[in-house]
Amino acid sequence: MENNFEYRIFHEELRRLHKEFQRCMDVRIRKEISKDIELLENAIKTI
Repeated sequence: MENNFEYRIFHEELRRLHKEFQRCMDVRIRKEISKDIELLENAIKTI
């Protein structure tokens, strides 16, 4: 049950990061968001 809760939290954050990435025009910030997305995707895979 706990894993399901963590998955939902991570998945919601991942969705938010993707939206932020699409709206952002600053290349440096987009790069940082991309790193966060990759990290979160890896975290989701381990759940």
